[in-house]
Amino acid sequence: MGTWDKSIECPRCASSMEAGFIVDETYGRKLVPKWIAGEPRMTWWMGLRLPRSEQIEVATYRCRRCGYLESYA
Repeated sequence: MGTWDKSIECPRCASSMEAGFIVDETYGRKLVPKWIAGEPRMTWWMGLRLPRSEQIEVATYRCRRCGYLESYA
């Protein structure tokens, strides 16, 4: 998870940002959201169809001063 290790400056106020993540709570589970290339495709049976391509966890940074959130895959 190299993205999580970087020191990032807030693009809005130039303050330091801290690493964190957004929780995806579903059916009693807590997961880290993932980025998947391409357009979302819905199915009537399973809802969202997930391709077997690479899925990348999303890292989110929050500005310590203004609270701005920025996410990276």
